[in-house]
Amino acid sequence: MIETLLTLSEDTGSHPAVAAILFVLTFLREDVAIVLGGLLIVEHRMPGGLVAASLYGGIVTGDLLLFGLGWLAQRSARVRRVMLRPGAERLAGWLSRHFLAAMIVARLLPGLIFPVYVACGLVGVRAAIFVPVTMLSAALYLPALLWLVIRFGETIPATLGAWVWIAAILAVLALSLLMARSPAWGVLLRVGRSGFSGLAARVHDIAERSGPSHSGMPSLRGLVSRIGAAERIPSKIFYAPIALQWLWLSLRHRSLSLPALANPLIEVGGLWGESKTVYLDMVSGEARRWIARYVSMDRGESDAADLERARALIEAEGLTYPLVAKPDIGWQGYGVRLVRSEAALQDYLAAFPHGARLMLQQAVDWDGEAGVFYVRMPGEDRGRVMSLTFRYFPHVIGDGVRSVRDLILADQRAGWKAGAHLGLEGGHGGVPPETLERVPAPGEIVRLAFIGSIRVGGLYRDADALITPALSARFDEISRSMPEFCYGRFDVRFASIERLQQGEDFRIIEINGAGSEAISAWDPEKTVCQVYGKLLAQQRLLFEIGARNRARGYKPPGILAVVRAARRQSRLVRQYPPSG
Repeated sequence: MIETLLTLSEDTGSHPAVAAILFVLTFLREDVAIVLGGLLIVEHRMPGGLVAASLYGGIVTGDLLLFGLGWLAQRSARVRRVMLRPGAERLAGWLSRHFLAAMIVARLLPGLIFPVYVACGLVGVRAAIFVPVTMLSAALYLPALLWLVIRFGETIPATLGAWVWIAAILAVLALSLLMARSPAWGVLLRVGRSGFSGLAARVHDIAERSGPSHSGMPSLRGLVSRIGAAERIPSKIFYAPIALQWLWLSLRHRSLSLPALANPLIEVGGLWGESKTVYLDMVSGEARRWIARYVSMDRGESDAADLERARALIEAEGLTYPLVAKPDIGWQGYGVRLVRSEAALQDYLAAFPHGARLMLQQAVDWDGEAGVFYVRMPGEDRGRVMSLTFRYFPHVIGDGVRSVRDLILADQRAGWKAGAHLGLEGGHGGVPPETLERVPAPGEIVRLAFIGSIRVGGLYRDADALITPALSARFDEISRSMPEFCYGRFDVRFASIERLQQGEDFRIIEINGAGSEAISAWDPEKTVCQVYGKLLAQQRLLFEIGARNRARGYKPPGILAVVRAARRQSRLVRQYPPSG
């Protein structure tokens, strides 16, 4: 595209065509269009005024189209269902009070333009107000960004030519796309709540240092509720070095799918798309007493018939409410909810995809949650717990003054996932509106999500130093009751640290295979190098276990089987009801 634009712009008669291309390109990626426009100005291929006019016209026209889409959605259920992102209608209610600040922030931060400007139309912001604001914000934003691009172009060596511009455009495109996948909802909502001064001086959160937190787990007293450096890196960028090592190890061991042999009796070893119940069913003998009781069923075509089948399964297993409802094939807590009554279960079943399998598990009445990472080398009699991680569910602690909503926005970690907590993201239901407006008492812990995944702001703490021989022996006993299980993570609920260290008073709520991580790597106190060191070492171990099992006669399933499992998991995750 760069070469095409430069060639076209050499002919002054083609300037209108180039201007039209820039105009249309703003609809797709306005940041990329601005970089291309800056290139044309630096190379003296087009007048700066014409470039700026075409870009400005495209930006404002795109804004008006988004606003019009919201206006149509307000009047058409079909448009609303097809075009609006999940959470847009909930955003609209907040936006009606803060639309001016929201429009300015959305202009500056990738990923927010679409939902905010569509919601402006949806909530009924007057066009007489929207149009001048968007024209003014574009008139300030475009020259500033265009000036930065031109200054960049003037400082790079001329000998580098178009390659520098290609690299710059790719970098801008990658950054904006990745940020668009996880919009800065916390910044947007904080500005609406406390004005732009709230960005410069965040309200001091005294609650995080004021006392104990999760029952049965180490207190978070004195620990800053911050975000780890590795967590801030978009996952597709972060996992690139790990993918490169995977390719290198695959060449070395002559198999792309060798890690699937880490647990050779489980579908693709548990890399992706495996059944949760398959793991739990494999636990045998006396070891089954450590499993939280569960039942599973396939979702049929009749809501009433499925509810009756669920009721029968629950009664047969002796389960009682509350129950944890979750998909049999899942990832990062998608589709997981706590159901406290049969009516809540009925709602969950109605939202669950037909033909997919779900689990109903007895809720464990202990707040302590941990990930126990276990490895046993094939051919050895004993394995061991290699990593222990405490997982703190997303929460804020009351100060008797601020509402839950304000506590979320004042807390660095909770504010980082404000979009999930306020129900603006489709994969998570968020905190109920009545809870958001409640003012909790000083020291009161308010849980923001039932699941503890990093996806919704769960906090992981490295507890490797607390691993004891008794703990390691207990999980080795459980693992050896599972045929050919060599590598994985047990997610458990426990009563207290002391009892867990003794290998007592815990229940396994989930078992993960070769696709699991020693999640202690995601402790925000760890540096990026420490995180990579742990994950890369873990991957080398995974290949070594696979190689030993291959030498014992097992054959890797093939990379296509792994890809099919991953695609099935990805397809199902998109259909699950929002997590709770």
